[in-house]
Amino acid sequence: MGFANWSLLAGALLVAIPIALHLLMRAKPKHVMFPAIRFIRERQQTNSRQLQLRHWLLLALRCAAVAVPALALARPSVASAMISSWLSVGLLGIAVIVVAILAAVSSSRGLHRAVTYGLGGFAALLAAVLIFFLVRSLSGPGVSLGNQEAPVAAVLVVDTSPRMDYKHNNANRLQAAEALARELIKQFPPDSEVALVSGRAGGAAFAVDRGAAVQAVGRLQTIGTSRALPELVASGLQLLKDAPQQRKEMYVFTDLAAAAWRGAAAADLPKLLKEQAEVQLYLIDVGIEQPQDAALGDLDLSTQLLSPSAELQIRVPFSAVGVSGPREVELLMEEPDPRFPILRDGKPEFAKSERRGTQTATLVEGAGGTLEFRIRGLNPGLHQGQVRFVGSDALTINDVRYFAVDVQPAWPVLIVTGPNVSENYLDEAIAPREFRHTNQARFMPEVIPQQELAAKNLSGYRAVALLDPGAMSEEGWQALSSYVEAGGGLAVFLGHNADPQSFSAPLPAKLLGGKLTRQTRTPGDIYFAPSTYDHPVLQPFRQIDANVPWDRFPVYYHWNLDELADSARIVATFGNMKPALIENVDEAGRVLVLTTPITDPLRPKGRSTWNELATGEDAWPCFVLANEMMLHLAQSGADTRLNFRCGETAVLANGEYAERYQLFTPNELPQDVTARDGRVVVRFTDHPGNYRMKGLQGGPVIRGFAVNLPAEATDLTRLTKEQLDPLFGAERYHVARSQEEIQREQENALVGSEFYPLLMAFFALVMGLEHVLANRFYKARE
Repeated sequence: MGFANWSLLAGALLVAIPIALHLLMRAKPKHVMFPAIRFIRERQQTNSRQLQLRHWLLLALRCAAVAVPALALARPSVASAMISSWLSVGLLGIAVIVVAILAAVSSSRGLHRAVTYGLGGFAALLAAVLIFFLVRSLSGPGVSLGNQEAPVAAVLVVDTSPRMDYKHNNANRLQAAEALARELIKQFPPDSEVALVSGRAGGAAFAVDRGAAVQAVGRLQTIGTSRALPELVASGLQLLKDAPQQRKEMYVFTDLAAAAWRGAAAADLPKLLKEQAEVQLYLIDVGIEQPQDAALGDLDLSTQLLSPSAELQIRVPFSAVGVSGPREVELLMEEPDPRFPILRDGKPEFAKSERRGTQTATLVEGAGGTLEFRIRGLNPGLHQGQVRFVGSDALTINDVRYFAVDVQPAWPVLIVTGPNVSENYLDEAIAPREFRHTNQARFMPEVIPQQELAAKNLSGYRAVALLDPGAMSEEGWQALSSYVEAGGGLAVFLGHNADPQSFSAPLPAKLLGGKLTRQTRTPGDIYFAPSTYDHPVLQPFRQIDANVPWDRFPVYYHWNLDELADSARIVATFGNMKPALIENVDEAGRVLVLTTPITDPLRPKGRSTWNELATGEDAWPCFVLANEMMLHLAQSGADTRLNFRCGETAVLANGEYAERYQLFTPNELPQDVTARDGRVVVRFTDHPGNYRMKGLQGGPVIRGFAVNLPAEATDLTRLTKEQLDPLFGAERYHVARSQEEIQREQENALVGSEFYPLLMAFFALVMGLEHVLANRFYKARE
């Protein structure tokens, strides 16, 4: 039991005043001598006993008249309805016993019948009330004594994830949560403290008053970077831990989606709730038990940077919950236009979107599928677009996915040839002559001999390829190392010219990611044999996995690259499990090493051929491999990524672009961003959509990127009770869906009880009894 005002409880000491007055003013008997002394003494004893009983009764009532208000002003309360119920039963039982004893004594001492009957009737009334409270306490943990107005420390946790935009009965789930939260706050006692914890980053604190808490609830909005609910609950428990109130409650407004309760903090919830057993946890379910929704998943783009001749492939997964049937999906794209975006009449205006394709998705309840769009002939420049369902449903935010791709002119690459090595195969493989004449080539190769490398400025090339290099000067290795550290991509095709002693020096070994040791000779039964096709270089082979005829292109010699660095990984092996293709990733750039060449002729002069990868009949696998290696390297670097998830920091390499940009975000007015250290960094990516940037440098400079929600952020799959129990602990939480259910759960839970109203009613009864008995007592004396 606790008291709101301990100091006022000291007022109960004033009980000593009526006690002292009674002791000082007590009437003293007079000694009178009568002849019939025995009769007089008996009469005197009877009168003395009656007078003494009346005095003690009146003394008890007057003491109670002082003690009860002092106790009431001290505001005693308990935090448990069960304790309140049984405390009421115990106190009433004591009262019944005391009043019954007084009635019996009054009858035995011969007091006036009105006093005896009054005490007996009062005892019977208290006994009836005792029986009522006893039955109610045995039937359930209801509040029997006091009321539920004890001040409360309450934390309202509100899920603000995008799922809360799901509409039902013309209101989304966040609006439903706001309505319930406002009504709940109004019902809290005046001295309560209320804190609001939402999905936005930042600390939470108790509001100044209930009005401020209601206003905070009204300002809630969904956000793409909403924190997981276990983290929010942990923050709320930390607030309640330091709260002085005995009554502590937490209300979590959620749609009970399983995706909201994932994360590292979920494993700690049962322990935290057990440590703070006094906190009552209420899950306010504002979700829909049987949601209906069609959703698009995470887009899979074949590339984010492509040449004008390249084909863009967009794979779009879709799924359905509670719905089935056909649904049209369309692809919209904006054409590059230097006039847009602009701000007109205070509103942003963007380039017009054109439909580039439509397909029909066949929705099946609880299942999914994939659509694929293919686009060719994109003009150079930034292209932003979206894939979306035609029409809308209850949750619109997962009906659309955004993307951005950059179409660039043919990428310059440098081919460096070793001694007596021809560049023809790689040159024709990545940029066929007829494609160059028609401006359809993806690459624009330049060829130089190895001895010219040290003096070459490499900064303007998207990739560099070393074809069967020989021993190289330290200046040449240093030029390549600086190029890779700056974000460049390097391909090294090792062949008969390689010198183990030169290539094992610290600088080339660091660049290659391992130590070149010796050659391995095979009888011709070894070939290129990838175990998986997960790496981007090998992904084009994934669909034809078992049908790639690697065994038709034997490898007779290859180098061993041993003692691989931590930054290096084996992409593919030969049939003897020796590394065939290794990738070494630098902080910014990357190096691909093929341990056998692709430049050996079928019958070289004066030596044996190393392999038949490029010279075998129908050697298309080598052609695809060389193209994908150069494409992967050309796309390395920070400037190749144009698609991000909500909350990720978008980093765009700036190079020679403008230094200042006007950034147009999906939901806000434009704002200025400045490039620093050769990069544009945008940290506020809370909302999905296309982000557009416009700068000036001799003309408009248009850049941008796209931001999407992860598919799991809009997963409406709900938690069952069997899943909730391990999350919070069985019987540790209460679930409610409406205001009435919240009140019912509060009554069935451990809620605070304050005894001020009951004590004041008891005080009024004491004053009335004291007045009646005092009048009768003094009247009898007269």
